[in-house]
Amino acid sequence: MSQIVKTENHPNKKRKILGPIGRFLLKLVNWDIVGSLPDEKRIIIASAPHSSTFDAIYAYIVCLATDLKFYFLGSVSMFTRIVVPLPFKKNPDKLGIPHPFGKIQNKVLLNFGGIPVWRAKSTGVTQQVIEQLKSKDKFILYLTVEGEMKTNQTIKTGFHYIGKALDATVVPTKIDYKNRRFELMEELELTDSVETDKDALMERYHLVQGRNKTFLKPDSK
Repeated sequence: MSQIVKTENHPNKKRKILGPIGRFLLKLVNWDIVGSLPDEKRIIIASAPHSSTFDAIYAYIVCLATDLKFYFLGSVSMFTRIVVPLPFKKNPDKLGIPHPFGKIQNKVLLNFGGIPVWRAKSTGVTQQVIEQLKSKDKFILYLTVEGEMKTNQTIKTGFHYIGKALDATVVPTKIDYKNRRFELMEELELTDSVETDKDALMERYHLVQGRNKTFLKPDSK
C-alpha cells in the first residue's frame, strides 16, 4: 500500500486492531490509494465515478488502512434499519426494515464517522452536513459528488457549498477500477461560481473507469 503522509492537521485515528486488518484487506483485494493529502485541517474528498456499492466498501477499507478518521454520509434509515428496497415505502427516511438492534447499529456507524441525513426534511442535505461539521476543528469528509449510482454523468453542488461554508479544501479523487486505486489529485481551488467548479471537477473525472460506468463529460461523445 502506498503511504499517505499524515500531519498533525489531519484527524489521525490510530487503530491497533482495525488498522492492520484494513491494510491486510487492501492488499487482499489488490487496491491502493495514491497521491497526497494537503496539509489542511478541513478536507473534502470529492470522489467519482460512483457506480457500485463496492465503492463504499473499498473506501472504508482505505479509511481503516490509513489510520485516518473519515466522515461519510448516509440516509438516516441506514443507521437504524436493515436497508432493503421496499417499493411501497415512499419516505426515503423510512426505507428498510426496523430491528431490535437499531440503537447499537446507530452507535457503531456514528463511531465509524457516519453522518445521518434526513432526505425528506425541508432543510437540505448540504445544510445538515454543514451544521454537523461546523464545530469540528479538523475533519476529512468523503463525498461521492454524483450523489447516487446513476448512469448519467451529473455532479451535485454539495461539495461547493460545504467547502465554501466550512473553508474546507476540496481534493478531487478518482475511483479508478481500471488501475484498482483511489487517486488523490491536486486540490481544487473553489471559485464563487458553482458551475465553474462543477465543470472543473468533470474535467478531472473525464474517462475515469468505474466499476459499472466510465465518467464522461456531458459535452463529450
